[in-house]
Amino acid sequence: METIIYKPLNSIWLKASVVGSIWASIEIILGSFLHNLKIPLSGMILSFIGVWILIAFLQVWKENGLVWRAGIICALMKSVSPSALILGPMIGIFTEAILIELFIFVFGKNLMGYLFGGAFAVLSTILHKLVSLLILYGFDFVKILSDLYSYAVKQIDLAQLSPIYLIAFIAAIYIFTGMVGAVAGYITGSKYLKTRCFFDDQSAAILKSENARFND
Repeated sequence: METIIYKPLNSIWLKASVVGSIWASIEIILGSFLHNLKIPLSGMILSFIGVWILIAFLQVWKENGLVWRAGIICALMKSVSPSALILGPMIGIFTEAILIELFIFVFGKNLMGYLFGGAFAVLSTILHKLVSLLILYGFDFVKILSDLYSYAVKQIDLAQLSPIYLIAFIAAIYIFTGMVGAVAGYITGSKYLKTRCFFDDQSAAILKSENARFND
């Protein structure tokens, strides 16, 4: 009989599975709800929540590579989403994770890295749309601009603006939202660490008091 040696799972993948599954639950449940109701800026809302979750967990678990692993797990879990369009959101999720990981690698695990990562992660929803149009129409920039303009009008319903200004305005909203998500995640993670340290200190004090009483 062959003996199978037990090999424990890599801890970073276990942590990534926690982050990725929480992120995926938001994408599947809330994402299906928003898209079925055709709520404007639904992609931006989901990206904002994703950035918030990732940055918050990065304050607790600072392992390198946590974000892109969580992106893989979230994208794979997204494949079971009850939606007709799955491949596009899966690519978008992984792209967001890669962008955050990239800017953290460049700037480090600090607020600046989180801000740039969050901004470009949320902005990637528009970039994903642009890449899709390039694949569909090639380098027909007139058609691409026209479709981007139509997409922007559907998001905020400001048809009176010129195409360039409208697209720039939409991009600015996405960038600002990504930065807000990064700040929210940074604050959430930092508050959790402070709370955990407080309760750890309280638990240590209680344990020390109980030991002293037992010894007496």
